[in-house]
Amino acid sequence: MNIETVEVDSETLSAHKTVEVASRNYSTPAKALQVGKLRASEKVSPLARGVAEIYRKGNATALKNSRTGWDGLAKGFKSQADSADDDELVVPFFEYDDTAHLTEANAAELVKLQTNYGDIITVPLMTPLVDAADDGDDRTTAHVSSIIDNTRTFLKACTDLKINKPVMGVIPPISEDCTNALVSLYLEENLRAFCVDFSRRSPMAQSQIDNVSNPMMQMLENYDVLESSLIYAVNAHFGRTLSGSHRTPDTVYAYTLGYDIVGDNHIAPNLPESVLEDLAKEAEQGEIELRLFDADTVSFIEVPVSDLHSFLPPGTDIPVRRVRTRVRTNSNERYRFEKLINTELISLYLDSTGGVSPSEIFAELTSSPLTQDSDIERVLELADTLS
Repeated sequence: MNIETVEVDSETLSAHKTVEVASRNYSTPAKALQVGKLRASEKVSPLARGVAEIYRKGNATALKNSRTGWDGLAKGFKSQADSADDDELVVPFFEYDDTAHLTEANAAELVKLQTNYGDIITVPLMTPLVDAADDGDDRTTAHVSSIIDNTRTFLKACTDLKINKPVMGVIPPISEDCTNALVSLYLEENLRAFCVDFSRRSPMAQSQIDNVSNPMMQMLENYDVLESSLIYAVNAHFGRTLSGSHRTPDTVYAYTLGYDIVGDNHIAPNLPESVLEDLAKEAEQGEIELRLFDADTVSFIEVPVSDLHSFLPPGTDIPVRRVRTRVRTNSNERYRFEKLINTELISLYLDSTGGVSPSEIFAELTSSPLTQDSDIERVLELADTLS
């Protein structure tokens, strides 16, 4: 993997980098597309293609069964990888849905699965252990210690299997000490790709900046590898409530915090039953709204599906008529289409030929009347700590 930093914003950590992996070339900042959400008859703008994210979830038993002939995990990865274009970088994520120790045999099986279907290998996401940990827990606590041990086991499997694909380390949103322990481990293994699993937390939350972004960026800068590293964000909460129907664009702010690629959020919201009932009623009455990125206000807003055609800017290829039909017959489809459309909209926004360059992202954010002063301060403070 070759990474070259072309431009860094003078005020923030937003950067334009060129990345080459397995003879595939792409540039950042970029928005990853969860290609498994696309159906055969659907397409999105070519600007949203480039980084294809695939995702599977399984526990220790699933990995053990995979070793002995069950092909459920392999088929799941393959079906999604087959949806990627030939020139796209395929990034596989596996959520280890278990608190049990990741055995060497299971770690090896997971490495093999990712090697077969991805261009880069990622340390497993460990959501149950992250959820069980308390904010601020250090490496001596049981759950953080388990995360670090599982990570060591996985990295050992990569070494033992002589994997010649780049490996991306994962950092959970727990504590500064947890971040430092994992980043130190990754640097010892000469990794140059790092992913923060925000686990449905906002990258703009002060706790996430203090626990993850700041110590990670500081350590990479101290080792003089920040500009030669790829920084990825996954499972980030998209935004916080503002006035009216507007929400802050936290996934866009992530670029100003130094994240090169923002992936999808694979963790379903834990909605109360009453909210689910209201959503079902909306679907029955045809009053469905999609929460979409609006480049004009640099925020997320509620857009009625009846207004979708007039809302979408030129360059989007999502089939509007199909969206209207599908969300009205199946309320679960709204979330799938929100992911696809927002990937299009953010990709169009970031496109250097028709949108904003890395040096302009912060200027665009600050020009919005909805921008929060506290968010601007957090972005600038993080950049100042590295200057």
